[in-house]
Amino acid sequence: MKVIELNRENAKPVARLMHQLKPEWWPAFEDAYGQLTNINESIGTVGWYLADDIGAPVGWALFRELKCYLSLELECSGFNDQGVFKLEHKLKDLFDQAGEYAKAKGYTTLRTGMSSANFNIDGVEITNIPQAMQTLSTDRIDYAWLLDYGFTVIGIHPNAYGNNSHLILFAKAL
Repeated sequence: MKVIELNRENAKPVARLMHQLKPEWWPAFEDAYGQLTNINESIGTVGWYLADDIGAPVGWALFRELKCYLSLELECSGFNDQGVFKLEHKLKDLFDQAGEYAKAKGYTTLRTGMSSANFNIDGVEITNIPQAMQTLSTDRIDYAWLLDYGFTVIGIHPNAYGNNSHLILFAKAL
């Protein structure tokens, strides 16, 4: 067997195969072909920003629509708190908007992540992810806010930001 890189032309027979084998996932050839050749079929981008009284942006949240997983995932966000960069806890209105948008699209989950900076696992090699999740601790305000807002830790991606600098994964059911 050979491995062949997909392109717009050779994706057609692959799309027919996908549709033939799993019509409940790809009811039409065009559904499968679109997913193979058009990223907008499976992933989208949507975002919002907060503005001050004169319309100047003071905060933003950019999300990825993971259409195949019925999820909206935070890509990046930030808030200008008198010249200081802040994260999620200052962006509740944007998270509320994202949740309403996601529900209207039929998505079932909001997802996000944060670095392990200032967590007990930062700088530590993770060899047992479930144990690291059980013992996870920090005094970060944004972490406490996510939990209070209804997010749950669903995993840890070891070394996502380099050696022993991890990504903590969160989800919230809608």
